[in-house]
Order: sequence, then structure tokens, then C-alpha cells
Amino acid sequence: MVSAQVIWAKALPVLQEEMTPTSYTTWVKDIMPISVEGNTLILMAQNEMYLTTLRQFYSAIVTDCVNKANNSNYTVSFIVKEEAEAAVSVPTHGERGAGVFFGVQSKYTFDTFVTGESNRFAHAAAVAVADNPASAYNPLYIYGGSGLGKTHILHAIGNYVHEMHPEFNICFVSSEDFTNDVIAAIKYDTREELRKKYRNLDLLLVDDIQFIGGKEATEMEFFNTFNALHGANKQIVITSDQRPNDLPFLQERLRTRFSWGITADIKPPEVETRVAILKSKAERDNVDISNDALLFMAEQFSANVRELESCYNRVVLYADFSKRGSIDRGFVELVLKDYVSSEGKHMVTPELIKQVTADYFDITVEELVSTRREKRVSTPRHIAMYLCRTLTDTSYPDIGRAFGGKHYSTVMYACDQVAGEIGQKIDIATAVDDITNRLTNDLTIK
Repeated sequence: MVSAQVIWAKALPVLQEEMTPTSYTTWVKDIMPISVEGNTLILMAQNEMYLTTLRQFYSAIVTDCVNKANNSNYTVSFIVKEEAEAAVSVPTHGERGAGVFFGVQSKYTFDTFVTGESNRFAHAAAVAVADNPASAYNPLYIYGGSGLGKTHILHAIGNYVHEMHPEFNICFVSSEDFTNDVIAAIKYDTREELRKKYRNLDLLLVDDIQFIGGKEATEMEFFNTFNALHGANKQIVITSDQRPNDLPFLQERLRTRFSWGITADIKPPEVETRVAILKSKAERDNVDISNDALLFMAEQFSANVRELESCYNRVVLYADFSKRGSIDRGFVELVLKDYVSSEGKHMVTPELIKQVTADYFDITVEELVSTRREKRVSTPRHIAMYLCRTLTDTSYPDIGRAFGGKHYSTVMYACDQVAGEIGQKIDIATAVDDITNRLTNDLTIK
């Protein structure tokens, strides 16, 4: 049987070709191949943070490149070296030392979260929970559309509680990572270790709980985990894209428990909050941009904060490229003129985006939605997914289905990658602008 080391050695050059240099160096280069068990390639991440990111954003591309390089059909599983040991050594509630703290990103804090009327109640509830875990609202259930700051609040709670209570066991986990942990526990018969990992926590932060719907084993495990933590008076914070009662794919007993504490929604930010978000970002980036320019951007892009920040990044990139010391409204209007749609245009849909993107890059729609990984296809595919997310209300899972049944985490990875590259690569920013121009100006489609 081919060793894990040989399989991984073949895959690395393909991954390096398919990924951006920064992503490859940061997340993939130092992965260690461990073993091959049946049809599963076991890879080791550096720590829990890397494990979470790899599972959430890079699992699909790593799997595709491994199989492309080896002409195989492996399933990839990520672990950390200390996973089993850490699960067993998590202190019980009666034996406290330094707490376990994993999955929480330090860059997201309450200080960097901009509040307004659209999110004030959710922010206040989050601060109350962070100040007095399991005393104010338990569980705290926060819901709202994508890109509105729910994940930011989760990490902020985790960072605040960790600072105030370093002895606490704290875990941030996405629903997909929780699902993957359940699958691995079933496969490797490590369910007891899984339960020790999640049921000895003081604070559990779960992002996008809606995605466990319909996964019977995962729902059962989360139900029991919820009961164990809540019964032990430990804090649970959950985010979702809908209210508990509007999650038809989740079991009724879970939806009921999600309503035990307090439910807070986050709406799209009003224009004043959008301006404040941009102003805060410009100050942190030391960018000289006029208030009038910020107001123009805030008025044009209201769907979500992610889209707003993406447009801000585009403006800053063009300003750097043209060596402008300051940015005024006229410059912003020029940069974004093809991105801002006007009244009376046709409706932009994922199908239209796929066709226009394929035409722009001179490939077929069939290639665009295929599993091919070469850059002439993968880059257009990522851009098309990003445009579906920013120009339409289509969810990540629905975008995945529109692109040949790809997993929603693959779409998230693509969108995040393009959003980052818009602020770094002029060719990506130009392509996004040109395709957006074609879409919003109703050009004739081939």
C-alpha cells in the first residue's frame, strides 16, 4: 500500500499551484502526513486553530488535489497530535488549572465590533453573557443573515471570557467541525473522548448551528452535549441564519432548547453604522479617506458587512496602485462605477453569473461547475461563487448546488479567498469589476 508520505509528497506541488502563495504557506505547507487507514488519508495540523481552519475552509481543495495528484479517491481527515491526549486530560469541573482555550480567533473583540441600532441588542446580550457566563442568558441564540457580524460576536465573547477567567475551558466550533468530530468519533470508536472534549467546557460557542440539521448522529450528540452543559450551569452561545422555530430540519427538542435563554437578531446595518464600520477600518489601516467617500460606499452597499468591506478593499487597492495619498468621493465613484448597479437592470442570478463569468474567461459553463482544479478553471469558478454571494441573496449551500453540488465550505473558502485577493491582486479586482459591469449593464449574453 502506498504510504501517506508518498501520497502527500505528490499532492503538495498540485496544492501549491492551485492555492495562493499566502494560503499555501500559512495553512498547508506544514501539514504532516500520518497514515492511510482504508481509504482515508490522515493528516496532522499544527494545533486546534489550524485544525478548525483546515476543516472549515481547505478540506475540499486538499481532498481534490490529493486525488488529482494520485489518481485516487481518498477521503482526507485532519487531526492534531494532542487530540486524544487533550480530550482525556481536560480538567473536570472540580479540578481547575489553566483552562483549555481553542478555536477562538484573537483578532475579533468587542472593541473592534461596531454597534448600531441593527445589532445593539445582540451586542448588549453578548456583553452580559461575557460578564457573567451562565448567569444572564443561557443559551444565548443570535441569528441573522450572512456577513452581519455573528461570528465576530462569538469570538469576542470567547476572548473576553478567556481574559476574565483564564481557568475556564472554552471552545469555538463551527457546526461542520462538530459534525466532523462526531463522524471521526464514530469511525475510530472514540465517542468517550469526544464527550470529554465537549462536555467539560465552561463556554461552548457554536457557529451556524443550522447546518447540523438532518444529520441524525450529530443532532443526537449535540442534544446530549447541550443537556450536559446546561444542566451543569455552563454557558452556551449559538448562531444561526434563522430563528429557532424557523429551522425545519432541526429536531423539535433542539429548537425548543435554543429558546430557553434569550434570542437576539442582527439585521443589516443602517447607513450610519455602515459609515462607522468603514471609518473604523480606515483608522486601523491608516487610510486617508474623506467622510463623503465613506458615505457614498455606505449608501451603495447595504446587503452585509462582508460585501461592504470587500468594496472598501477594492478602493484601497486601486488607491495604492495609483499612488494616491488620499481618497475622495470622486475617486471612489470612479473605482466603483461598474460595480454599482443602477435601476431598471435585469435581475442578476447565479445562472447569469455563471454564464457571464464563463464567457469572460473563455471557458464553458460545464468547465466552470466541474471538479477541474487547474487555475484557468478554478479562478473563474471562485470569482463566480464570490459574485453569487455578493450580488445575490443566494446562500452558501445553494451556491454549492448551483456549481455541481459542491459543499458549502468550498463556497465559503472561494468567497473568502476572492474577497482577500481583491485587496491584493489587481488582476482579480479587475476581473470582478469587469464581470460585474457586464452583469449590471445588461450586456448581450453569448
